[in-house]
Amino acid sequence: MALNRGAIGLFLKITCLLFLLTGITGLGGSFLLHKYRVYGLFFSNLYIIFPALLAVVSGAILFITGSIGCLVSSKKPSCGHGLFVYFLIIVFCVVGTTAALAYFYQGKLDAELAPLKDVFQNYSNNSQDPDTKAVDRLQSELQCCGVMNYTDWLQTPWFNHSGKYDVPQSCCNTTFHSCNGTLDAPMLLYNEACQVKLKELLLLVVHIIHITSLVVLVLLVLSWITVGQLMRYPVPQEYRILDQD
Repeated sequence: MALNRGAIGLFLKITCLLFLLTGITGLGGSFLLHKYRVYGLFFSNLYIIFPALLAVVSGAILFITGSIGCLVSSKKPSCGHGLFVYFLIIVFCVVGTTAALAYFYQGKLDAELAPLKDVFQNYSNNSQDPDTKAVDRLQSELQCCGVMNYTDWLQTPWFNHSGKYDVPQSCCNTTFHSCNGTLDAPMLLYNEACQVKLKELLLLVVHIIHITSLVVLVLLVLSWITVGQLMRYPVPQEYRILDQD
Protein backbone atom coordinates (compact mmCIF):
# COMPACT_ATOMS: atom_id res chain seq x y z
CA MET A 1 0.00 0.00 0.00
CA ALA A 2 2.83 2.35 0.89
CA LEU A 3 4.48 1.52 -2.42
CA ASN A 4 1.26 2.25 -4.30
CA ARG A 5 0.82 5.55 -2.53
CA GLY A 6 4.43 6.52 -3.20
CA ALA A 7 4.10 5.74 -6.91
CA ILE A 8 0.83 7.65 -7.17
CA GLY A 9 2.31 10.61 -5.33
CA LEU A 10 5.30 10.62 -7.66
CA PHE A 11 3.00 10.53 -10.69
CA LEU A 12 1.00 13.45 -9.30
CA LYS A 13 4.17 15.43 -8.72
CA ILE A 14 5.29 14.82 -12.30
CA THR A 15 1.87 15.89 -13.55
CA CYS A 16 2.05 19.07 -11.49
CA LEU A 17 5.49 19.84 -12.87
CA LEU A 18 3.96 19.52 -16.32
CA PHE A 19 1.31 22.02 -15.19
CA LEU A 20 4.11 24.45 -14.43
CA LEU A 21 5.63 23.86 -17.86
CA THR A 22 2.34 24.20 -19.69
CA GLY A 23 2.02 27.67 -18.28
CA ILE A 24 3.51 28.42 -21.68
CA THR A 25 -0.13 28.70 -22.74
CA GLY A 26 -0.14 32.02 -20.97
CA LEU A 27 3.02 33.04 -22.79
CA GLY A 28 1.37 32.25 -26.11
CA GLY A 29 -1.58 34.37 -25.07
CA SER A 30 0.72 37.21 -24.06
CA PHE A 31 2.31 37.11 -27.50
CA LEU A 32 -1.07 37.41 -29.19
CA LEU A 33 -2.03 40.27 -26.88
CA HIS A 34 1.21 42.03 -27.76
CA LYS A 35 0.57 41.57 -31.47
CA TYR A 36 -2.94 42.93 -31.06
CA ARG A 37 -1.54 46.01 -29.34
CA VAL A 38 0.95 46.51 -32.18
CA TYR A 39 -1.32 45.56 -35.09
CA GLY A 40 -4.68 46.41 -33.53
CA LEU A 41 -5.68 48.61 -36.48
CA PHE A 42 -5.71 45.57 -38.75
CA PHE A 43 -8.40 43.70 -36.78
CA SER A 44 -12.11 44.27 -37.06
CA ASN A 45 -12.95 43.83 -33.35
CA LEU A 46 -11.66 42.84 -29.94
CA TYR A 47 -13.08 39.32 -29.99
CA ILE A 48 -9.91 37.81 -31.38
CA ILE A 49 -8.04 38.53 -28.15
CA PHE A 50 -10.49 36.57 -25.96
CA PRO A 51 -8.57 33.28 -26.36
CA ALA A 52 -5.37 35.15 -25.55
CA LEU A 53 -6.82 36.69 -22.40
CA LEU A 54 -8.11 33.33 -21.21
CA ALA A 55 -4.76 31.72 -22.05
CA VAL A 56 -2.95 34.24 -19.86
CA VAL A 57 -5.42 33.66 -17.02
CA SER A 58 -5.20 29.88 -17.33
CA GLY A 59 -1.40 30.08 -17.48
CA ALA A 60 -1.30 31.98 -14.19
CA ILE A 61 -3.73 29.58 -12.51
CA LEU A 62 -1.73 26.62 -13.83
CA PHE A 63 1.38 27.84 -12.05
CA ILE A 64 -0.57 28.14 -8.80
CA THR A 65 -2.22 24.75 -9.28
CA GLY A 66 1.06 23.05 -10.13
CA SER A 67 2.73 24.53 -7.06
CA ILE A 68 -0.07 23.37 -4.76
CA GLY A 69 -0.04 19.92 -6.34
CA CYS A 70 3.69 19.52 -5.80
CA LEU A 71 3.26 20.43 -2.13
CA VAL A 72 0.41 18.01 -1.40
CA SER A 73 1.55 15.10 -3.58
CA SER A 74 3.49 13.44 -0.77
CA LYS A 75 1.25 14.39 2.15
CA LYS A 76 -1.70 12.64 3.73
CA PRO A 77 -5.21 13.69 2.64
CA SER A 78 -5.95 17.18 3.92
CA CYS A 79 -7.59 20.45 2.99
CA GLY A 80 -4.62 21.01 0.67
CA HIS A 81 -5.89 18.25 -1.58
CA GLY A 82 -9.33 19.82 -1.57
CA LEU A 83 -7.84 23.18 -2.54
CA PHE A 84 -5.88 21.47 -5.30
CA VAL A 85 -9.05 19.86 -6.70
CA TYR A 86 -10.84 23.21 -6.48
CA PHE A 87 -8.14 24.83 -8.61
CA LEU A 88 -8.30 21.91 -11.03
CA ILE A 89 -11.99 22.63 -11.58
CA ILE A 90 -11.27 26.32 -12.22
CA VAL A 91 -8.49 25.48 -14.65
CA PHE A 92 -10.71 22.96 -16.43
CA CYS A 93 -13.40 25.59 -17.01
CA VAL A 94 -10.97 28.29 -18.16
CA VAL A 95 -8.82 26.02 -20.35
CA GLY A 96 -11.86 24.32 -21.86
CA THR A 97 -13.26 27.70 -22.85
CA THR A 98 -9.87 28.75 -24.22
CA ALA A 99 -9.62 25.64 -26.39
CA ALA A 100 -13.15 26.13 -27.72
CA LEU A 101 -12.57 29.80 -28.57
CA ALA A 102 -9.20 29.09 -30.18
CA TYR A 103 -10.81 26.44 -32.39
CA PHE A 104 -13.71 28.76 -33.22
CA TYR A 105 -11.52 31.70 -34.26
CA GLN A 106 -9.24 29.64 -36.50
CA GLY A 107 -11.78 29.92 -39.30
CA LYS A 108 -12.57 33.60 -38.72
CA LEU A 109 -9.16 35.17 -39.22
CA ASP A 110 -9.94 36.30 -42.76
CA ALA A 111 -12.96 38.24 -41.51
CA GLU A 112 -10.94 39.64 -38.61
CA LEU A 113 -8.29 40.95 -41.01
CA ALA A 114 -10.82 42.72 -43.25
CA PRO A 115 -9.67 46.25 -42.18
CA LEU A 116 -6.13 45.52 -43.39
CA LYS A 117 -6.78 46.92 -46.87
CA ASP A 118 -8.37 50.09 -45.47
CA VAL A 119 -5.34 50.79 -43.28
CA PHE A 120 -3.06 50.47 -46.31
CA GLN A 121 -5.32 52.87 -48.19
CA ASN A 122 -4.89 55.42 -45.38
CA TYR A 123 -1.10 55.32 -45.60
CA SER A 124 0.38 58.84 -45.69
CA ASN A 125 4.13 58.33 -45.16
CA ASN A 126 3.81 60.54 -42.07
CA SER A 127 5.73 58.94 -39.21
CA GLN A 128 3.26 60.40 -36.70
CA ASP A 129 0.23 58.89 -38.39
CA PRO A 130 -1.00 55.70 -36.63
CA ASP A 131 -1.94 53.98 -39.90
CA THR A 132 1.44 54.74 -41.43
CA LYS A 133 3.31 53.53 -38.35
CA ALA A 134 1.27 50.32 -38.27
CA VAL A 135 1.82 49.57 -41.96
CA ASP A 136 5.55 50.28 -41.87
CA ARG A 137 6.01 48.15 -38.77
CA LEU A 138 3.96 45.32 -40.25
CA GLN A 139 5.95 45.28 -43.49
CA SER A 140 9.30 45.53 -41.71
CA GLU A 141 8.64 42.89 -39.05
CA LEU A 142 6.86 40.36 -41.26
CA GLN A 143 9.03 41.11 -44.30
CA CYS A 144 6.12 41.64 -46.64
CA CYS A 145 4.91 44.32 -49.04
CA GLY A 146 1.31 45.25 -49.79
CA VAL A 147 -1.86 43.45 -48.83
CA MET A 148 -1.38 40.71 -51.44
CA ASN A 149 1.80 41.96 -53.18
CA TYR A 150 3.70 45.17 -53.88
CA THR A 151 1.39 46.11 -56.77
CA ASP A 152 -1.34 46.91 -54.23
CA TRP A 153 0.46 50.18 -53.59
CA LEU A 154 -0.40 51.33 -57.11
CA GLN A 155 -4.05 51.69 -56.03
CA THR A 156 -3.39 53.72 -52.89
CA PRO A 157 -4.07 57.49 -52.65
CA TRP A 158 -0.58 58.03 -51.26
CA PHE A 159 1.04 56.51 -54.35
CA ASN A 160 -1.16 58.48 -56.75
CA HIS A 161 -0.52 61.79 -54.98
CA SER A 162 3.19 61.34 -54.32
CA GLY A 163 4.16 61.71 -57.98
CA LYS A 164 6.82 59.05 -57.48
CA TYR A 165 7.11 55.53 -58.79
CA ASP A 166 8.01 54.22 -55.36
CA VAL A 167 6.59 52.11 -52.57
CA PRO A 168 7.32 52.72 -48.86
CA GLN A 169 10.86 52.09 -47.71
CA SER A 170 9.53 49.40 -45.36
CA CYS A 171 8.90 47.26 -48.46
CA CYS A 172 12.62 47.03 -49.13
CA ASN A 173 14.26 43.68 -48.58
CA THR A 174 16.97 44.39 -46.01
CA THR A 175 19.24 41.97 -47.84
CA PHE A 176 19.65 44.57 -50.58
CA HIS A 177 21.14 47.75 -49.13
CA SER A 178 20.72 49.59 -52.43
CA CYS A 179 16.92 49.33 -52.31
CA ASN A 180 15.16 52.71 -52.17
CA GLY A 181 11.59 51.55 -52.81
CA THR A 182 11.51 52.22 -56.54
CA LEU A 183 9.28 49.97 -58.62
CA ASP A 184 11.93 49.94 -61.34
CA ALA A 185 13.63 47.20 -59.33
CA PRO A 186 10.82 45.06 -57.84
CA MET A 187 13.25 42.22 -57.20
CA LEU A 188 14.67 44.27 -54.33
CA LEU A 189 11.30 44.37 -52.55
CA TYR A 190 9.67 41.83 -50.28
CA ASN A 191 7.41 39.63 -52.39
CA GLU A 192 5.27 38.14 -49.60
CA ALA A 193 1.68 39.25 -48.97
CA CYS A 194 1.20 41.00 -45.63
CA GLN A 195 -2.29 39.57 -45.17
CA VAL A 196 -1.00 36.03 -45.69
CA LYS A 197 1.98 36.53 -43.39
CA LEU A 198 -0.10 38.08 -40.61
CA LYS A 199 -2.70 35.34 -40.90
CA GLU A 200 0.00 32.65 -40.72
CA LEU A 201 1.47 34.26 -37.61
CA LEU A 202 -1.90 34.47 -35.88
CA LEU A 203 -2.79 30.91 -36.89
CA LEU A 204 0.46 29.65 -35.40
CA VAL A 205 -0.24 31.35 -32.08
CA VAL A 206 -3.87 30.18 -32.02
CA HIS A 207 -2.78 26.61 -32.83
CA ILE A 208 -0.26 26.68 -29.98
CA ILE A 209 -2.94 27.90 -27.57
CA HIS A 210 -5.41 25.29 -28.83
CA ILE A 211 -3.04 22.32 -28.69
CA THR A 212 -1.59 23.31 -25.32
CA SER A 213 -5.09 23.71 -23.92
CA LEU A 214 -5.99 20.18 -25.03
CA VAL A 215 -2.82 18.83 -23.40
CA VAL A 216 -3.72 20.61 -20.17
CA LEU A 217 -7.23 19.12 -20.25
CA VAL A 218 -5.73 15.63 -20.48
CA LEU A 219 -3.40 16.40 -17.56
CA LEU A 220 -6.36 17.67 -15.55
CA VAL A 221 -8.22 14.39 -15.99
CA LEU A 222 -5.12 12.45 -14.97
CA SER A 223 -4.73 14.68 -11.92
CA TRP A 224 -8.31 14.06 -10.82
CA ILE A 225 -7.80 10.31 -11.12
CA THR A 226 -4.50 10.50 -9.25
CA VAL A 227 -5.92 12.55 -6.37
CA GLY A 228 -8.79 10.09 -6.11
CA GLN A 229 -6.32 7.22 -5.86
CA LEU A 230 -4.34 9.06 -3.19
CA MET A 231 -7.48 9.38 -1.11
CA ARG A 232 -7.91 5.59 -1.32
CA TYR A 233 -4.48 4.94 0.13
CA PRO A 234 -4.14 6.81 3.42
CA VAL A 235 -0.74 7.31 4.95
CA PRO A 236 0.12 4.26 7.08
CA GLN A 237 -0.01 4.94 10.80
CA GLU A 238 3.00 4.05 12.87
CA TYR A 239 2.28 2.39 16.19
CA ARG A 240 4.63 2.07 19.09
CA ILE A 241 4.35 -0.26 22.03
CA LEU A 242 4.19 1.73 25.21
CA ASP A 243 6.51 0.73 27.98
CA GLN A 244 4.73 -0.88 30.87
CA ASP A 245 5.76 0.12 34.34
